[in-house]
Amino acid sequence: MSQKSICIILVCPEHPRNIGAVARAMNNMGASELRLVNPCEYLQHGHDSAMSLAMHSHEILLNAKVYKSLQEAVSDKNFIIGTTNRIRGHHKYLHSAWTLKNLLETSNDYTFVFGRESSGLTNSEIDLCNHILTIPTFGSSQSLNLAQAVMIILYEVSKFLYSDGNSNPSNLRYKTIAKSEHVEILKDNIMNFLQKINYIKNGNDKKRKSVFSKLVAEKKLTTKEVNIIQGIIHKAEIKIDSLINRG
Repeated sequence: MSQKSICIILVCPEHPRNIGAVARAMNNMGASELRLVNPCEYLQHGHDSAMSLAMHSHEILLNAKVYKSLQEAVSDKNFIIGTTNRIRGHHKYLHSAWTLKNLLETSNDYTFVFGRESSGLTNSEIDLCNHILTIPTFGSSQSLNLAQAVMIILYEVSKFLYSDGNSNPSNLRYKTIAKSEHVEILKDNIMNFLQKINYIKNGNDKKRKSVFSKLVAEKKLTTKEVNIIQGIIHKAEIKIDSLINRG
């Protein structure tokens, strides 16, 4: 597995030992880029520290980058997959880990986002993801330990990267997907434009934003496509302003 192609993001991890176990799982599967959003204090010494469970994986912990928000953490990423055990009425389609291969075929840069141990990802954090993934379980408990979830996902990724002779992901062809920071700007411009033409009414802006967030994210737009849409919106706004001024 190409280390440069895989990024694991933990949002507000609550237990240091879970972070350490995630680092070990990443090391087992050849991934090295770990990002943490508002984590607990994980580098302290002692039995309950992340280091105590990160067997031969201390370098991953020491090199982990820390961010204040998920939006900041994914701003330079272009293919973001969030994980959850339930969708809670959100508009995004919930994919199964069994079908992960179908998602991976469209990119060579994978970012997987894992939510809080106690409550998962918020709807606003889900809006930052291109797709949402769940790991099917069949027992009385549906939630997985954080490190277990990371290991299962990375195992499924490795099956795709190494199957059928694809031991080198650089041999595969992908389109260059626009980075998250550019996609988020596009989403904001779309919302502003829709408000300008009175498509979005007071009170339903959050619902509409989720709907359009889903439409934009799942298309996995390239940088060129984002620029084209931005240009169309800009031209439309100029035309509208011109008509308003004439009136």
